[in-house]
Amino acid sequence: MSFNVFTTPTVGTTTTAGISSASITRSSYKDIYDLLERLCKSFVGARNNRRDILRHVTQYISNCPSALGSTLPYDEVSLVAKIAQHLNTTQSTSIVTASVLLATNPENALSQSRTTLFLNLHEQLKASQLDSHQRCGLLTFLYYMADTKYSSENGHNINCGITGTIRNQNHLSYKPNASLPPNNAMQLLKPHTLHKASPINNTNAAAPHLSLVGATCVSNIYNASSDINHKLSVLRQKNSASKSSCCSESESSILPTNINNHITPLRSGPDMYKILEAQNNLNDDIVQNVIYAFTGIHGKYLKKDIISGKFKLDIKAKTLNVVQAGMLLRLAELGYYHDLVQSYTDSKSGRCALGLMGQGFVSALKNELTKYYGMVAMLQEQLNKQRQTEMFSYYSHTKPERLSLMKILVWSVDPLQRLQLLANIAEACQEKKGGALASTVHGFLNSGNPMVRNVAKELLLAICGPLYQMLTKWLLEGEICDPHGEFFIECLVEVGPDRLWYDKYRVRSTMLPNFVTTDLAHKILVTGKSINFLCEICQDKQPIRGRDELRHCIEENAEHIFSCVADTKLHSTIDSIYFNTSKHVLDIVMGPHKLLEHLQAMRRYLLLGQGDFIGILMENLKSELDKPAKELYSYDLSSIMDAAIRSTNAQYDDPEILNHLDVRLMSPCDGDVGWDILSLQYTLRGPLATMLEPSMSIYQILFKPLWRMKHMEFVLSSKIWKDQKCNAKPLRCMAAQLQKVLYRLHLFTSEMIHFIHQMQYYILFEVIECSWSQLQEKVQQAKALDDILNAHDEFLNGIKCGAFLDSNSGELCRTMETVYEGIIRLEVWQDKFYEVCFRELKARKKYEDEVRKSEKLGKYGVTTEKKLERDQEFKIFEQTLVSYHKTLENIGGDYEKAVRCFLLALNSNNDHNLQLFGIRLDFNEYYKKRDQRLGVPLTFEHMRMSNVYFNNNKSLLGSRVLSIN
Repeated sequence: MSFNVFTTPTVGTTTTAGISSASITRSSYKDIYDLLERLCKSFVGARNNRRDILRHVTQYISNCPSALGSTLPYDEVSLVAKIAQHLNTTQSTSIVTASVLLATNPENALSQSRTTLFLNLHEQLKASQLDSHQRCGLLTFLYYMADTKYSSENGHNINCGITGTIRNQNHLSYKPNASLPPNNAMQLLKPHTLHKASPINNTNAAAPHLSLVGATCVSNIYNASSDINHKLSVLRQKNSASKSSCCSESESSILPTNINNHITPLRSGPDMYKILEAQNNLNDDIVQNVIYAFTGIHGKYLKKDIISGKFKLDIKAKTLNVVQAGMLLRLAELGYYHDLVQSYTDSKSGRCALGLMGQGFVSALKNELTKYYGMVAMLQEQLNKQRQTEMFSYYSHTKPERLSLMKILVWSVDPLQRLQLLANIAEACQEKKGGALASTVHGFLNSGNPMVRNVAKELLLAICGPLYQMLTKWLLEGEICDPHGEFFIECLVEVGPDRLWYDKYRVRSTMLPNFVTTDLAHKILVTGKSINFLCEICQDKQPIRGRDELRHCIEENAEHIFSCVADTKLHSTIDSIYFNTSKHVLDIVMGPHKLLEHLQAMRRYLLLGQGDFIGILMENLKSELDKPAKELYSYDLSSIMDAAIRSTNAQYDDPEILNHLDVRLMSPCDGDVGWDILSLQYTLRGPLATMLEPSMSIYQILFKPLWRMKHMEFVLSSKIWKDQKCNAKPLRCMAAQLQKVLYRLHLFTSEMIHFIHQMQYYILFEVIECSWSQLQEKVQQAKALDDILNAHDEFLNGIKCGAFLDSNSGELCRTMETVYEGIIRLEVWQDKFYEVCFRELKARKKYEDEVRKSEKLGKYGVTTEKKLERDQEFKIFEQTLVSYHKTLENIGGDYEKAVRCFLLALNSNNDHNLQLFGIRLDFNEYYKKRDQRLGVPLTFEHMRMSNVYFNNNKSLLGSRVLSIN
């Protein structure tokens, strides 16, 4: 069969397009048929069976137009090797392979020239605009058209009568009735249906051998140097005269006449052996250099660049052709990645991972390199066996399977991909440790490549070996064995046992693997922390249920921790031991240590929920707290507090709880009195101190404003209002002069009492009591200690917000303090006012007594001098009343201004409870009528609820009615 290389490029993309059914519908059928006819002509020449071949080709394309376009049986490299092998075997047989290789007839030279032209043409095809799939389709189509089985079944002997007999001397005989079944074309697409070459005595034409052994012929084409080819051509000319000495007459008798005319057998001798030995030694030398390069060792042809570490060709290697040089460089890439991976396993390079988990990663890389070394050793062993069997194969006229560059290139695909992947992973993991290292490798599990996922999973299992041990130790014993700081739970040694629950153990976020969720990490933290809490604080060393189950689960299902969904057996086991440990801790603190009872005691005493006790305490402490702060002593106040407990319902509380209550005096400042520095203190001990110690500071913050508010209520009710009622009867004789001032005093007092009572009701009932009710419900539903502590924190935070102590209530707190200052000013003013009034009352009584004494003595009255003195004192008293009246109005004005600002801040707040509280404070809109800002609707809800919105709607409705009329 002839292969016209000059017509093939014109078929190019058109032939490939002809394979696709979509392209057929877009192209002209006549043009396609003409191109196929030219292609068949280039293959078979002007022989009679060209039309028959064309008929079967078009029939195949019409029956299965998308066969080659969808699934191709070979890749491009295999197709090039098969076509080149086919071109070489068209002029030879399997027995006289060596003779044909060294023959001097022109047909053999033509065959070699065809192979060279085909390879050059393939290089031009690769440089074209076609993609790899189109090129592969084109080569597949050409290969099946050149298949000798197809041609032999249609009467055309491609091998020029290699298997012909004396009866069929005319090897160009044509059988017009022979046809190719349609399903045979589909069978040709399957590699396992390609037949091996038949023996010489077979009467039917056979297809060329296309197995992996046939690739040796292609590798020989690639590996043959120009020097050996020159020696072979010279040897052909020397042996052209003795062409019949090597073959027997029986062998020549079965050959067609065209073969006998062109094939000259080679006589055996030392020259043939030397040439084959030189060629084989050259191929083996190149393969040996490649094997050296695989392990990072430079040889005769490949040298290692000191800077980049990559391999490059030695400038002295002049015996290599272009194909060999390119393949050597491609194969040397495997050695470069081997060196790169090996560098990440060397601790002296400074690039390897750190810590125990890093050692596991390095060990996994070394195991991968060991497997790689085993495969390279197999190549070396095959090369050694090949060298030992070369002499025997020459004398036995057999062609053994040789190790060639093409074979090694095919073999190196998987190791190269694996080493590249290992190098990429190692580069991403350099100088990392612990959870950060595991997170980096776990990121490769998200790849769509199954090989990448498998490699990443193997590395991750090796890395997480120390992590599993640390996790088991922490969950079962509460101990951290982490010498290199790799575990995502860390222990702060400097923190004492009183802060064990909150500060001693924490999650190290930088070492938290990305496959461990935040919720799972919290459960792991609490489990180990609970074990330490039970052992160190509660002195309870009873083992937790589920320890053995957890250990067994981690040993057998370690890879479950990498699951994206927490529904594996390992996750459920961790959840189980978490709940068991938490429940055990909860039972201890709620049972023997009475956590709920202590929380209720702090609410009653520190948050002033025990009203009778607080009232009696203030009444008993009043004389002491009115003193300057520096004159007070805590032991004096403690005795007064104990007396208040014995005289109220607090005496019925558990004595163990009452023993925790005490009086505390804060550091005084200049001008402070006892009311400013007094504080009640609730002292916790044992496990309760560890759990509630951080919350005690919040209780102290809450106690001060509550105590301040209770003090204002005590001042108004027990001091100001009480003095007014008690002094009303003695000053009845001065009602004419005091009526105007007392009226304003009573009015301001009522306003202040209403404000304080509403404030107390809101904070003590709506805020504290409602929050306490929610806390009780959450405590009853709690499954772990953290549930109670979180509910308790929410309870305190809610009170802080309701008592205007959060960061968003600074203006409300300052305004409320101004209101309190107005109450204190009123108390001071009233004390001075009644002092003046009683002094005037005393002067009047003294004057009347002197009149009565003079009457008894018969003097009938007082002297003019005393009368003028009395009149002068009365005038001074009237002037004093006027000044006190003005001062009272100023106090009242400042108080009303502060209340209006407080109401405006409440109405402007986003909390609906505070807005309703403001409405309750100004229930009769007394302050709203005196401040226009309070009448401005701030939101639609206020517009709907306010009179302003109603009035506006009335006016709008009236205007509409007028416009209609």
